[in-house]
Amino acid sequence: MTEKTESYLGRGLHSEKWNKTLNNNGPLKDFIDEVRKDKDLILQIRGDYFNVYYKGGNLVKVNSENSFEFDSNYFKGNPELVDSEIKRKDSRKKLLSWLKSKRDYHSFIDKMKGLMNSYWIWLKQEKGRDLHEKDIQHTLCISNTESTDFTIIDLEFQVSIQKECPYCYKKLSIPLGRFVDEKKLSPRFDIIAVRNKDHRLCVIELKSGINALYGKSGIGDHADSFEGSIGRNPQAFVKEMRGLVENKKKLHLLGADFHMSDDNPEFLYAYAYTSEDKTEKARERKAFENEQENSRSNHYRVIYLNKGDFTLHN
Repeated sequence: MTEKTESYLGRGLHSEKWNKTLNNNGPLKDFIDEVRKDKDLILQIRGDYFNVYYKGGNLVKVNSENSFEFDSNYFKGNPELVDSEIKRKDSRKKLLSWLKSKRDYHSFIDKMKGLMNSYWIWLKQEKGRDLHEKDIQHTLCISNTESTDFTIIDLEFQVSIQKECPYCYKKLSIPLGRFVDEKKLSPRFDIIAVRNKDHRLCVIELKSGINALYGKSGIGDHADSFEGSIGRNPQAFVKEMRGLVENKKKLHLLGADFHMSDDNPEFLYAYAYTSEDKTEKARERKAFENEQENSRSNHYRVIYLNKGDFTLHN
């Protein structure tokens, strides 16, 4: 029996409004131009909206020419606002009102970068948190383009829980040792890329550090995530990603001749070494290989990244 997909749209700019909003005379054309020429920024298309990311953080969500959103917590980097949610939300409202009236996208982006940088300093100092893995994701994205072995076309792809989604997650008969998250409903994949040599779509899970290999959200869990979702209906996922690619080509975020094949997507891992020491790297690689064997995911290929190297090599 064929699964219905009429109400599932997935990634892409589906509404007619975007044709006018993003064309050469559209109100967001200048915004897209600013994002495209700023090497610190990445634009990723979601479900009829798009996000602009800076160093792995969401700088702004754009729903339409007059609907912009960002996290008011970014104002916590300002000591005068850190203890007042009301003041932070008011500051956000004022900044967005200014943006819609002035349409000075360049100044808005600069302002947001400053806010986010200050917020991350606060987050590190006050909460002991950093965004190391997200920063790696971001750097990977801007380091892997049509001139390298892989072109990254999407980040943080979350599988829909809609029943109409043709590859919504379904629990498999998990082999002993797979160590999956029993409460998982909506798997998330770090990187979606196209391998430029053969134009094949690839789903890539990024790991950094030995502790990230095990248990819930470990490499076994991610193998199950792929097999229980995209792997069940790979051509539906290929179709969705092809629509995403066409959207990005229209926005000149991908070259006009960029294309992807009809082949089923390949799942693989990317592991970023945490040390430059040869002995330590050997220990990390052995740990990865052992966990692949234990979780019965050793039929998936691994791309190993030297510390500080963010280019995915085929």
